[in-house]
Amino acid sequence: MIMSMTASCTVIFSQSAADTVIRIPDVEIKASRYQQFGNDIKTDEYHQDELSPFSGESLGRFLISKTALNVRSYGVGGALSNISLRGSSTSQVQVNWNGFPVNSVTLGSCDFSLIPVDGFDNISVVYGAPGALYGSGTFGGAVNLNNDLKTADKFKGSVNAGYESLKTINGSVSITLGTGKLAWKINAWGALSGNEFNYYDYIGQTERKQTDGQWTNAGAIQQFMFRLSSTSTIEAGLWYQVKAFNIPSRIGSVSYEFQRDSTLKFHTGYKKSGNRWNLEAKAAVFTDHQRYAQKASAQSSSYSIDSRIKSNQIYGDINFRYHPAPSLSVDAGLIGSFINASVTAYGQRKEEKGLTAFTGFKYDKNRLSVQAEFRKEWNSNFSSGLLSSFGIARQMKPDKWRLRFNVSQKFRKPTFNDLFWMPGGNLGLKPETGYSVETGSTVTIFDKGNARLSADAGIYWSEINNMIVWRPDGAYWSAMNYQRVHSAGVDGKLILDVKHRRLKYLSTLNLMLNKSDIKTYVSGEHEKMLYSPRIITVWENNLSAGIFDLVICHRFTADRFYDDNSLLNPYQILDIRTGVRIPAGKGKLGIHPGVYNLTNTTYELIRLFPMPGRYWSVKINYSF
Repeated sequence: MIMSMTASCTVIFSQSAADTVIRIPDVEIKASRYQQFGNDIKTDEYHQDELSPFSGESLGRFLISKTALNVRSYGVGGALSNISLRGSSTSQVQVNWNGFPVNSVTLGSCDFSLIPVDGFDNISVVYGAPGALYGSGTFGGAVNLNNDLKTADKFKGSVNAGYESLKTINGSVSITLGTGKLAWKINAWGALSGNEFNYYDYIGQTERKQTDGQWTNAGAIQQFMFRLSSTSTIEAGLWYQVKAFNIPSRIGSVSYEFQRDSTLKFHTGYKKSGNRWNLEAKAAVFTDHQRYAQKASAQSSSYSIDSRIKSNQIYGDINFRYHPAPSLSVDAGLIGSFINASVTAYGQRKEEKGLTAFTGFKYDKNRLSVQAEFRKEWNSNFSSGLLSSFGIARQMKPDKWRLRFNVSQKFRKPTFNDLFWMPGGNLGLKPETGYSVETGSTVTIFDKGNARLSADAGIYWSEINNMIVWRPDGAYWSAMNYQRVHSAGVDGKLILDVKHRRLKYLSTLNLMLNKSDIKTYVSGEHEKMLYSPRIITVWENNLSAGIFDLVICHRFTADRFYDDNSLLNPYQILDIRTGVRIPAGKGKLGIHPGVYNLTNTTYELIRLFPMPGRYWSVKINYSF
């Protein structure tokens, strides 16, 4: 499989994304559009040293441990997993792979159980991502999945294997090869799970064992980069994956459901730099398949529901950047898109064509950065209007104190399901519109000797008009512009880093406070934002001494409404991971056991979907 995918990848090319201006042996690579205009908004970035301990796990599992984001999972393992930011819905968070959106065409959201942590070189969470920069669907923010290759001479890799007491085994391999002119990387993974655990059925008043939630997940991501000259590069990426999942029975019921997802994604691009300019041209093609089936009983030979979905997304993106002066840059770009979906409930294939124009200006000098972006989207069904964003960042004290401010317009177009699902789709829907305002600061509280304490805090306010909600309408549910939402809150992070000889201690406390007020257009009544806690905290403590390490992570999530009058209980989870890394040959051998939900807490992320109590895992890794 690796050899065949390598052959396929050699004819596909793409762009590289780096930060500001980086010089790689005779090659000048400049920042992507997202990075160039991203220093006025809160962004958390995670690189290989933070991602590698979660090898074999999904991005949803990683974000639960590392961030105070609201992760909504319909179970564990292969179960559907979404995230929301700042009191938004899951369809108001855009997910991008090397600059291209990968959200579902039909639902608008993204399943984070399908995203492998070890498939990317860096992952960033952009809070309140500006609509003028990212386009549709960023009221909450954006998550960027990036592969970053460099044409340096090197050969490295890693092999991972793991086992969980939920009867789960997983493994992955990563290989990177560079020759100075050519670079190639592959990440391949696979997992098989019985997904078995005991839980209490509070509706049936009995102890139950989940035995019907088996799942498998396998795939590979490849990247290819070639240096054409001292000022130009081409790059390619290929992502193939298949996941099959027996959807387990809910609390108080027995069901027989199955879902299979597969995806094939690739992108290609070219970069050329001049004395004062930079040109980037790229394209991508994504194909996704999903089958959902349901039986009335285990013995039934036919399906009561057999739904099949196929969608295609094609993108072309060109961006030109010019520097009239060293401190000033001007961007101009065009993005074209063609999207279609074949869904049984639509009756016939539906499609959408789109064109986007973008421009941005940035001034960066003497610790002051000022930027403005403008965007206009046209497509077959909707126009965004002119979206604008303005931001400013100021280094009050170099490497000590930094302030930022951003105001941005937002919009989200209706999904294909919102428009075309029968019954209930509504061709008369308006796009969601609104804006956000945020300000924040990063400060080093003290930095003495081997100890450093730093903090980041931000305050935000956002408004969403014409929010699309599915509501009962006679015998069926239908989509309508039903709500107006005001959301306000605080994002905070406190980091303590202490080093003493071979001892290292890193403590990170993440905090999310949010309050959302919803008013309906129909009745004028105030309703609750469902599954949106007001408080989430995540406190991670890392202690290492030579070859030994210990990680203790505590997560608290406040109560959440699952309907207008009922709450899910708040919960606290404690995870402990430890391990050792031993020099072995030309590499290192790592053995890392862990215990999850140490206190055996009973909790639900989504009503009626059970989560496991205490369980353990062990991971073995060899890197070279």
